[in-house]
Amino acid sequence: MFSTLTIISIFAEIFAAGILLSGVAAFLRSGWLLRRLKDLFLAFFFFSLFVYVAAALTSQLMFNLERPLAELIAAQKTVSAAIIFCAFSLWLFTVEKFELKWGRFISLFLLLVTAFLTYRVFDSTLNLVYREGVVEPVVYYASWIPEKQFFALAWIVFGLCAFVTALASAGGKRKLAAYSGAAALCFLGSILCAYFYSGFGEAGYLLAAWGLILLSILLLLLAELIPPGAPEAMAPLKFLRTRILFKLMLIFILLIVILFEATTLATINISKGALSRYIQSGYLKSAQDIAEKLAAAPDQPVFNNLQTLVVSPRLAGSLAFIFDREGRLVAHPDKKRALQHEKVVANEAVSRALAGRQGADEFHDELGEVMVGAYVPVARFGWGVVVEEPIGSAYFELRRLETNSLIFVILGIIITALTGIFFARSIERPIKELTLGTEAVSRGELGYHIALSSSDEIGKLAVAFNQMTRELRDSQERLILSEKLASLGTMAAGMAHEIKNPLVSLRTFTQLLQQKWDDKEFREKFSSIIPHEIERINRIAESLLKFGRPMKPELSHVEVNSLLEEVLLLFESECKKAGVRVTRKLAQLPEISGDAGQLSQAFVNIIKNAIEAMQEKGGELTVKTDVGEVIKLGRINTRQGVKQGEEMVWGEQEELGRPIPVIFIEVTDTGEGISEDNLKSLFDPFFTTKMTGTGMGLPITLRIIEEHKGSIKVRSKPASGTTFIITLPQKL
Repeated sequence: MFSTLTIISIFAEIFAAGILLSGVAAFLRSGWLLRRLKDLFLAFFFFSLFVYVAAALTSQLMFNLERPLAELIAAQKTVSAAIIFCAFSLWLFTVEKFELKWGRFISLFLLLVTAFLTYRVFDSTLNLVYREGVVEPVVYYASWIPEKQFFALAWIVFGLCAFVTALASAGGKRKLAAYSGAAALCFLGSILCAYFYSGFGEAGYLLAAWGLILLSILLLLLAELIPPGAPEAMAPLKFLRTRILFKLMLIFILLIVILFEATTLATINISKGALSRYIQSGYLKSAQDIAEKLAAAPDQPVFNNLQTLVVSPRLAGSLAFIFDREGRLVAHPDKKRALQHEKVVANEAVSRALAGRQGADEFHDELGEVMVGAYVPVARFGWGVVVEEPIGSAYFELRRLETNSLIFVILGIIITALTGIFFARSIERPIKELTLGTEAVSRGELGYHIALSSSDEIGKLAVAFNQMTRELRDSQERLILSEKLASLGTMAAGMAHEIKNPLVSLRTFTQLLQQKWDDKEFREKFSSIIPHEIERINRIAESLLKFGRPMKPELSHVEVNSLLEEVLLLFESECKKAGVRVTRKLAQLPEISGDAGQLSQAFVNIIKNAIEAMQEKGGELTVKTDVGEVIKLGRINTRQGVKQGEEMVWGEQEELGRPIPVIFIEVTDTGEGISEDNLKSLFDPFFTTKMTGTGMGLPITLRIIEEHKGSIKVRSKPASGTTFIITLPQKL
């Protein structure tokens, strides 16, 4: 029968098997989708290890049920083959993980070794030696097959590579590599504990072995699931707190497993105690019946009568014998032994009966085998009676009950775990949707809609979230319009003066037209100046109209230099009033794909801020354009910029895989600059340092640039001015 520690070890095996299957699913999916050999090899390793665990567990249950030796041998050969495949898949994973180019050549050799060892496993004859209370046999193959040494060597290589990587790395990568090395040490420790268990038969070694295997699997999972650059890499155990699914599963599964384990242990121990007492009481009654018949005989019974007592059909599978005061047999089912008066005083039950004790218990017979039975002294003759049966057959029904209970518990844990995973995912999925929605809103995507059909509290929260985003979107549109109107008002005040100058020229020439029409010089001057002034007024009006159009993206071919010229024209009066010199460094640019109105608004917001930064002391506004190529562009997941050297970058986070042609727009002022604290929040909605500002100009600008798949860099120091660098792809 299984001891309590052995049963706990079996639960550890079940838990390890479940984690291994989860790892197979996770890494098989990532390896297939991302085309990563490392993950595929790790999935293959976890699957091979799962087969090993399942085969070892099956072998233990089959041993407890006393299944035929052929079945036990088949299970043990499966264990050996699984160990060999574990070693080979671990080597492949090591080569890919640590990029061992020389290891790929060795892999071909190890593939042949794996095939050869697997063939030897299934081709060789096998002897299994089980000892008392030991569920793991000593395995003897007819030919030497070093499957455990092969497996240990693979872990040693993996551990060395992991620790060398840890020493050569820093930060999260170093921590994760150390976790991988610790996983190797734990698995090597489990192999050593399994060796001690086979040698000494202490169930504590078996529990330690499976506990170390479980710990090794968890460490390896954490080391491979966490990206080296993630914040959790510095404290990998915190990764289990990053998803509600992990928390729900740990709480639910661990609670269920502990409850199952505690209930099963209590039930099995109570059942074993009751049934063993019942079985032993049957042996005691049989022994007492024989002793009573001996005591009731008028004279010392003859040999044939004694033999009749010990071969009674009522004894079923048990064995009864009678011995004299010197511990010699006087009756035994084996007549030859009885006639030879074989001495059996080495039998513990015999020595107890000769000492005048009566009872039922487990004891060793004269050959050292463990027996279950009873012993009763016969005081009249100084004899004794023993009824015994090997513990294996005596407790067979009890072991079958124990094994069947464990099988039902295993099935119950599997069903409970699957149910728990289903309900945990059903809880996590809507919460994840809400999380993605809030992240989208933080990026300014107010059109994000959460589609949830549940009518519970989470469903109501989703409805409220969608309503909130609709209201925020309406509010944003109103704020955008307000920002536009504010900008239009500022520019219109300056435009009045700009339009007044050409109007004065027009009025003067029209008044003198009749008087000096015959003057040829006047007519030539009139023809050259008047159309120019009218065109100037027309350009100002068109720029204002273009800027005031609604925010509906209409992609077309856009000349960025022309847009910049129009925007600078709008601010010409403001620059003069503030004493700002405008310097243009416009390169020859190709047309890009974009919305002219939206890009104009983005340029207006940046140039307006630059002019306002210099309105007190004056300065120089430099507008520069250029062409080039980049390999990073796109949105980021937060409104907070990323610091790169002396620059803050918004966007430029998605790897494009290849260089793409872009244009650069650089706007530099010589104002007071921006402090580092304000620089981090520059594009946050409603953030402003102005008394009359809305704080929406730059967030709107960022949204426009992001919608054009571009990025914005800001370089600024207090008292040193500010530079905005806008990067836009030439084609969307």
